[in-house]
Amino acid sequence: MGKRRLVSTALVSGIVMLSALTGCGKDTATQPAASTKPVETQAAAAPTPKPADPVKLKLAMWDAKGDITFWQDKVKEYTKLKPNVTVEVEKVPDNGGQYLKVRLAANDLPDLFYLKPAHMQIYKQSLLPLDDLNGAKNNKFPAKIDGKILGAPLVSFSEFVYFHPSVFKELNLEVPKTLPELMSTMEKIKTNGKYTPIAIGGKEDWTFYPFMEFGPHILSGDENYLATLAKTPEPFGDGSTFDKVGKVIKEMSSKKLAGPDALSISFDQSTQLFESKKAAMIAAGQWYYGDYANRVKTDEDLGVFPLPFRSSESEPLTAMTLSDMNIGINKNSKNVEEAKAFFEWMFSKDVYQGYINNAQQFSTINGVNSEIPFFNKWTEKYPFKPFIYSATDEAFAKVSGAAQFDFKKAAQEIYSGKPIETLEKDLNNKWKKAVESNK
Repeated sequence: MGKRRLVSTALVSGIVMLSALTGCGKDTATQPAASTKPVETQAAAAPTPKPADPVKLKLAMWDAKGDITFWQDKVKEYTKLKPNVTVEVEKVPDNGGQYLKVRLAANDLPDLFYLKPAHMQIYKQSLLPLDDLNGAKNNKFPAKIDGKILGAPLVSFSEFVYFHPSVFKELNLEVPKTLPELMSTMEKIKTNGKYTPIAIGGKEDWTFYPFMEFGPHILSGDENYLATLAKTPEPFGDGSTFDKVGKVIKEMSSKKLAGPDALSISFDQSTQLFESKKAAMIAAGQWYYGDYANRVKTDEDLGVFPLPFRSSESEPLTAMTLSDMNIGINKNSKNVEEAKAFFEWMFSKDVYQGYINNAQQFSTINGVNSEIPFFNKWTEKYPFKPFIYSATDEAFAKVSGAAQFDFKKAAQEIYSGKPIETLEKDLNNKWKKAVESNK
């Protein structure tokens, strides 16, 4: 492209010069021949602008609610605005952080990348502070570490139980409003024998997160639950909120409320069960709605209600609400300024409006509201109070890392049949040592 511009500029300059030499008098034949010597008083031709150097940025993400497809299409628009910049959308094979940890160790992080709130501490030394960027300043839930904004979430969302209203009507079931009612509802569905009560892709431990990662947190009533855990030497014993949810998971396993062998199916297989109406329910965040709608093509037989982590209706009904898909910039990128410019474009009003409408989740940007008629309908029918999830506590990150603890893996072990008492004793021993070493 650079060569074409130089040739075109030279050709235009030649035509202009020729016009100047031949078009000045009415009778050009009587004019003296033009001198071949340079005219010193003639203004020098303007230098040809040097084409901007080509830049290639990498934006890495896991595929949540069709984000890969959306951004792959959208970055083409960015290249039209800045022809020298191309943006490669790179798919991260997991959202648990393992893939990027390998890239971090190799000092090969992408220019921009998605991060879970709980992983911000791991990458903070490699993240560029975003405090001066509008996309961070206008964000409702900026991820702050040590007083600096290191990530700007694209979405905020709540957690729900998705269900088929037609199945509930067929079996004469009411939407459960308490945890005991939820367990009773699942048993009634199991007894009928036509449907799997709730689909869980237990082969992948992360699919237990609505129960074990969020359940103990909500039952504690403490939005700073993780920070509190980091100061508690033995938090996993009998009667703890962890223990209460663990017993729920054990009961689901022993009664096969998630099917005959939930540990043998993947998340994709669990969604296939639900979407084909072989399962009555599935627990997931708002992010799942788009996937369902894209595959089923209609939400006519789809409803949601908050996962009722309470023992009686006299207690407040809350639902875990959190921000996610934090966009971080690699401070060691070879193209930091271009990465910052692209970050700002991602969060610009028109671009972000399209993204959040596609995501069908709540907006994180002041002045931009998401159009989510489905969730407006069902949250009006089954209202709840948002329970804000705080996942960036540094002490928890250190203690849980030292104790090699993961809520979701623990849930998978319980579901597989490991005795809760044995698991809790082992966890408490490791946790106590980790807490003491962190003092």
